[in-house]
Amino acid sequence: MKNLALVTLMAMLCAVTGYGQVAKSGMNALAFLKIGVGARQVSLGSAVTTLTGDPNQIFWNPAGIVDEPSTFAASVSYNSWLLGLKQEAGVITYNMNKIGTIGVGFMTFGVTGIPADRDLLPANLSYLQIDQQTSSTYNYNDMALIVSFARHVSEALSLGINVKYLNETIDDMSAGAFAIDLGSDYRITDFWDIGASMTNLGSDIKYYDIAAPIPLTFSVGTSFHHNFSDQLGGTLYLDVIQPQDLSQLYYTGIDISVVSMIDLRVGYKFNYSGAKDAGTSVRGPISTSIEGISAGIGANVKLADFGLRFDYSFTQMSILNNVHRFTLSFNWGK
Repeated sequence: MKNLALVTLMAMLCAVTGYGQVAKSGMNALAFLKIGVGARQVSLGSAVTTLTGDPNQIFWNPAGIVDEPSTFAASVSYNSWLLGLKQEAGVITYNMNKIGTIGVGFMTFGVTGIPADRDLLPANLSYLQIDQQTSSTYNYNDMALIVSFARHVSEALSLGINVKYLNETIDDMSAGAFAIDLGSDYRITDFWDIGASMTNLGSDIKYYDIAAPIPLTFSVGTSFHHNFSDQLGGTLYLDVIQPQDLSQLYYTGIDISVVSMIDLRVGYKFNYSGAKDAGTSVRGPISTSIEGISAGIGANVKLADFGLRFDYSFTQMSILNNVHRFTLSFNWGK
């Protein structure tokens, strides 16, 4: 079993660096799956493949939920995204010791009250009318429902899997898809971890007769931990990300922990944040991403068997409003 797990981990590591060339930018549907969940994770530049002990890892690398030291953990997140779009998410995990850790989670993303500009056909052609709605506004909503399981297959190696149902609703039209995520984390030493994940491996989503793939993504990562003193520690995170519809990306983040109560974080996405294309013969380079640096803070309180953590993250946007995320987590037991 251990050898099989190691082979699986190495195969996932190789998959990222060996993944094929970009087929087509913007080819994926359900783009909400690319928007990070959890203020802690986003403030680290999304370089969190090897982050463990956090229930929100169900959205990034399911193997990361297995090291939650408490029996029961839960988290809720809110993100005021761009142009009035809102993201809300929640997750609950339960640690069954040697059996493993189970988790359930959800994420919604959307906006309501969009003005409807309905192109209605004349009465004599009404039988050809596709849009049967008459309201002056409509809603857009995406949803992901997740069931997760993770466990240690050895003292150093943990593996995890998600099963997901995905749904998108626009006005009165709705479409769904199923997907799985696979994740791994391997602790090489007390201060060095490596990990890999593959997310959104699943069916296409189809509107009418047109199908589009969901955003399959491979990632590998590593992290290095160091305690400078009893009151001060730090972790450096490095990830390589291969989306299906973009070139290879490089994420990094730093987490500084002060007296085990306050965490200061900063992150950046190389080859993505502030990226520009090569331009053409008739125009110069233009920005392909408006995202810049991310930063955040976390506060932890521990009372007997109960723990509470608040996380905040800020993401700089060069054109539209900056983005603020909030996460509240608690754990109980052990």
